[in-house]
Amino acid sequence: MSAPLTRRRLAAALASLTALAIVGVAGPAGAATTRTVSYTGDFASVFTNPDRGFHNRYEIINDANVNDYVTAHSEAGFNPDEVDRTFARAKADGDTLIHSYVHLDKYQTGDLPQELLDNLGTGLAAIRAQGLKIVLRFAYTWSEYSAVTEAQIDRHIDQLSPVLTANADVIDHLEAGFLGAWGEWHDSPYTDAFSADQAPVRYRIVKKLLAATPATIPIAIRYPIFAYEFRQRTTPPTPCGLPDNCLMTQQDLDRLGFHDDCFLSDSADMGTYDQNSWLGWFDIPTKKNWVYTAATSYGGNQEVGGETCDASGGDDAAGVNAQYELSHQHWTEINEDYAPVNINIWRSANLAASGNDPAETLFTRAKRKLGYRLRLVDATFDSTATPGQTFTFAAHLVNDGYAAPIQRRTVYLTFDNGTHRYDVPLPGVDIRTWLAGTVTVPTQTVSLPGGMAAGSYTLGLWLPDQYTSLHNNPAYDIRLANTGTWNATTGYNTLATGVTVGTCPGDCTPPTTPTLTLTGSTSSSASLSWTASTDNVGVAGYDIVRDGTKVATVTGTSYTDTGLSPGGYHYSVNARDAAGNTSPASNTVSVNVGCTDCSPPTTPTGLTSPSQTSTTVTLSWTASTDNVGVTGYRVYRGATLAGSPTGTTFTDTSLNPSTAYTYTVRASDAAGNTSPASAALTVSTGPRHRSGWCSMTSTAPHRTHPPP
Repeated sequence: MSAPLTRRRLAAALASLTALAIVGVAGPAGAATTRTVSYTGDFASVFTNPDRGFHNRYEIINDANVNDYVTAHSEAGFNPDEVDRTFARAKADGDTLIHSYVHLDKYQTGDLPQELLDNLGTGLAAIRAQGLKIVLRFAYTWSEYSAVTEAQIDRHIDQLSPVLTANADVIDHLEAGFLGAWGEWHDSPYTDAFSADQAPVRYRIVKKLLAATPATIPIAIRYPIFAYEFRQRTTPPTPCGLPDNCLMTQQDLDRLGFHDDCFLSDSADMGTYDQNSWLGWFDIPTKKNWVYTAATSYGGNQEVGGETCDASGGDDAAGVNAQYELSHQHWTEINEDYAPVNINIWRSANLAASGNDPAETLFTRAKRKLGYRLRLVDATFDSTATPGQTFTFAAHLVNDGYAAPIQRRTVYLTFDNGTHRYDVPLPGVDIRTWLAGTVTVPTQTVSLPGGMAAGSYTLGLWLPDQYTSLHNNPAYDIRLANTGTWNATTGYNTLATGVTVGTCPGDCTPPTTPTLTLTGSTSSSASLSWTASTDNVGVAGYDIVRDGTKVATVTGTSYTDTGLSPGGYHYSVNARDAAGNTSPASNTVSVNVGCTDCSPPTTPTGLTSPSQTSTTVTLSWTASTDNVGVTGYRVYRGATLAGSPTGTTFTDTSLNPSTAYTYTVRASDAAGNTSPASAALTVSTGPRHRSGWCSMTSTAPHRTHPPP
């Protein structure tokens, strides 16, 4: 990018948190004028973005006729709402991914019934309706040895292929599955890494899965040693009737990722790295380095995800190990629900501010940085253009996340004047190469549509999903980590206003940016004032925006928002002229109305019952967090308040023997704010016993991974 010839800062931009520091570049006579705009980074907010982050676990097959797990509720790590197709818990957690097993236990020797295939299809449609994506794993057993034949697995993949292909838009990735306990590639006749005879079978199964699913779907392999084994094969395993002479193409290899299902459980992640192969012996650092250095042929990261398990020997209270491995292995997603022994360490690990990262818990840092977190630094583009002619654009960004985006996305420049919107692709940009660290988008030259209406436009950067079926849903668009740029309604990131296209019919110059001040508040109102904007013709009015929604338009420079319920609110203002040109948004001001502390604690999670007697139930849960501090919890037995402990345990007494009770927990703070209720837990007391008590088993025992 060439250096600008002249630079001039706009004072109004410096006054705003959403500042656009604009630099004009005057070219030769008749040449287009360019602008360089700098953007304010958002280094602390946790916000949703597709294809990344923590995932929650559900049962996507909710028909008990074909899935016994719907009613058993005995598998560890799941919540009682596991068949909720609104995915309310995931959305409340701010997660955009869910994970589901597809249990094939009943079909180890025969075809999958159409009822199961149909139910899978309706489940994936529910994922789409809720603006989410899913990680799927097919498994024949929960924790037992699995000996389903290769021919039967192939037949099931053939049956599943049409459903997976039809719903590829909402499948984030597949875990290879099918083999062994939990579909986790141990405890099966085909997963002995020392067996050269078993190697062709597992290779063919993965090749079959690759051939039966669209190329947009990554497939994660459980153990690095098997991914290494696949990459060494140069001759086709026989017999094999699959495409490409059964050899994996470069496109196939680019689709292969890694899922670690015992992350930080011990020095080798419980067998993840200490397996060795018929191809040779490789120490743990060597196998870890395979993950650190894994890359696609086009220079991107491969899918890395998984979960922790019921051991934390490789974790640490300071969060050092987790941060190192998450960043060096380029993790994109991980289970939020399992296992609490590690996730609770992350929630309790208070990290100091470091670089651009604020002081926060390890859990919050991971929630912000799993996968990509793209922050725009500056952009340079033409400020005037002609329909049908060229338009130039260049930018600098930083990826503050652990990994590049995994899926291909077309990047668009969006021109929007409120009446017309034109989306112009940048074909020379591949966001999969935007690795962690600095990112440069070299100058892109595109042609504008010939029929583009003349006028003044807002210029945006739009990063939609690659599937056109998801284009119109902003939930699948990437939000940049900047203040004042995200437009949640349109799904694009605003770069600038006042980009003139063609001979402007009248007034195309937007007003200057106002500076907003909070002048007062009552128990039900907030009073605002702002500096007057200027305009080449005249300012017609000001739009007042509360929490992203326009609530009023006024002609003066003050406004009182009334009739507010107690809570926290955020305001900004933009100026508008008679031609409809709109200034950039002002700075944002925040106010608590009707309360000093308006933020409730987070929802308690992990509600369990470690013990019961014939007359008592003991409960425990994961601590909530709060912007000021949690003062206590309210434990409800049904709709009745059973107790108000200050800690994260409670024993409910004087209960009836052999009776089921349902509990929820809410956290509260000193201001009286109360969190949403936890997931419900139903527990039964023991039968009457001469000794007065009887120990019972929890309804949700923790899953323990046996060493592979």
